Formats: sequence, structure tokens, C-alpha cells
Amino acid sequence: MKTGIAFAGGGVKGSYQIGAYYAFKKCHIKINGVTGTSIGSFNAAMVAAHKEKELLDFWSNPDVGKIFGIDKKISEEINLKKFDKEFFELSLKEIKKILKNTGLPVDGLKDVVNHFDVEDDIRNSDMDFGLSTLRLKDAKPLDLFIEDMPKGSLNNYLLSSCYLPLFKREKLENDSYYFDGGIYNNAPYNMLLNKGYDLVYSIELKGIGIKQIPIDASKVIIIKPSRRLSKMLTLDNEAIINNIRIGYYDALKVLKKYDGKKYIFKSKKDNYFKKINSLVDKDTYNLVKGFVGAKNDKEMVIKAIEYLMDKENATYFNVYNIRKMIKKYRQEDGDSIINRYLKALKMTIF
Repeated sequence: MKTGIAFAGGGVKGSYQIGAYYAFKKCHIKINGVTGTSIGSFNAAMVAAHKEKELLDFWSNPDVGKIFGIDKKISEEINLKKFDKEFFELSLKEIKKILKNTGLPVDGLKDVVNHFDVEDDIRNSDMDFGLSTLRLKDAKPLDLFIEDMPKGSLNNYLLSSCYLPLFKREKLENDSYYFDGGIYNNAPYNMLLNKGYDLVYSIELKGIGIKQIPIDASKVIIIKPSRRLSKMLTLDNEAIINNIRIGYYDALKVLKKYDGKKYIFKSKKDNYFKKINSLVDKDTYNLVKGFVGAKNDKEMVIKAIEYLMDKENATYFNVYNIRKMIKKYRQEDGDSIINRYLKALKMTIF
């Protein structure tokens, strides 16, 4: 069985993906190939080269945001405009004002790609590697695997895939201009499916661009942020570190098939939740079910617990035991309908 990962684009939000990849390592899941678009192509290249430790160090660097050629003033202005969500809604006038009619320099990104220079490692790797970009002269989308690229060209193709519209225009490969691959293919899972992969995990960032329809949706598992990530072009290192941690726990939840929506709980069978609800009176049951918006016994218990966890700002960065959390909140003196409901659950199950 061939398993792959497709890394989506999203600027500095790409830090989320190295956290997610470490969850795959934690779960000992063998990855046979990776593809990426925009910053996801850089992450995929580092993973294919087996340089995930260096990638983690890179994203943990306090100056990582500077690789996109922005200073603090521009970063704050872009963030105030919600650049990561409203990219195409910015007027041409606003973009020109931010960039002073020149475009963001690409030197920082070039330095990073050239510093790691992973082409030889990828060509000798046991993993497949591919990326998406867009050639401007003929508006041609390019989905390329390493074997499709001439030797010595990988760094240019990585830059072309990461080439945000706000960058200063430069010819990168074959005397051509290129554009960020995420614009037409921000989730390059079809590259791996077309190559015969049996299962592809798509690590997405809610970034700009088009998500193509998978050629076989049954073979694609999506991992996406459960929490708000940093801005697309942030310089805030603390926010970037938070992206990494969210990525790890989001992926772990999917890979381990843990329970929960807002938090993560070790899995319990549906029958457990049915049994502990057996002593709850009908009126309380229906009231709580409607209050938390649950469809079944399992959702009802978990959403009730998550409601109380939200009120005390519990950390997302943990894997909780649902039984222990029920016991914890049963002992509280709260008189809300949720507290009363938890105290009505069948005690003998504990």
C-alpha cells in the first residue's frame, strides 16, 4: 500500500505542516511520497530529503517570517487588512501602496532554498517528490515530479511554486516567469493519486487558491486546522510555534481516530456512551441534547464536556481521557444544566 502526503500552500501558515508531519512519525506511518504547492512544496522537499529536523528548526527560528521579504510595518498593514483571507479583495490601489510599485523581494526565499539545496538528497530519496506551479507565458499549470525536472533546476522550481503575486517579478526557469502553484492547485493530492497511490493525506491551511476535485475522494484524508492559525505573512514567532503545535495535535487526532471536536479524547466505543446515559431522565436528556446540538449519546457527552472545558480555557495541546474528565466535572459544584446532566450519568460505569 502506497501512502502519500500533499502539502497545501499558505505562507507562514506552512509551519503547521511540520507539526503535522511529526504526528505521522509519532504514529510510525510510512510515507512513500510527498507533493506540495507554494510553501507546501518547500515543506514537501525537506520531508522527501529526510530533513524534517532541519525543517522544524527552520520554522522555529525567530526570524523565519523575514524570508518573505517583509518588514514589521508592512506585515502589520497586511495583517490589519486580513491579507490571508481577503487576498483577492484587496484593491489594486492598496496592493500598490503596500509594495510601493516594486513588489516584495524574493532574496530571503532564495537564500533559504539555496541554503538547504536538497536536490541531490531528493533524487536519491526513497520517497517520490512533486510540486505544482504555474507558468505565466502560456498560463500553463505544471504538476512536476522530480524526474520531470532537469538536473540542477529544483531550486528554481521550488521558488516558482512559492512565487506569491506580491513578489517582485523575476524569470526563474527556462527564461520564464512563474506564479504560485496554489492559485490553481492548492491541494495537490491528485498528483499522487494519478501515480497510483492508495491513500493520500492532504495537510491543508485554508489558504488562497483552488482545491481541485479529487479523482477518488475515498483515497483522500484531509487534515486541516482546528484552531485559528497565524496570519499568512506574520513575523510573530510565538504564533508560528503555535501553528506547529496545532498541526501536531490536529494530525494526531486524525491518525489515531481520536474523539472530540474542540478537544481531543482517547476513543471510546459508542456503547459506552449509551450505557452511561441510561439513568438520565428524559427531560434532562432532551434539554442537554438540544443545548449542545448533539446527534447521539456520544456527541452529547463529549460536547457537554467540551462546553465546560471551553469555559475554563482548557489547553488543546493534550489528549484527554473522557472518563476522567466526566469524573472531574461531576465533582464540581456548578448548577448549570450541563453540571446536573453529568452528575446524572450512570456511576457504576466508572
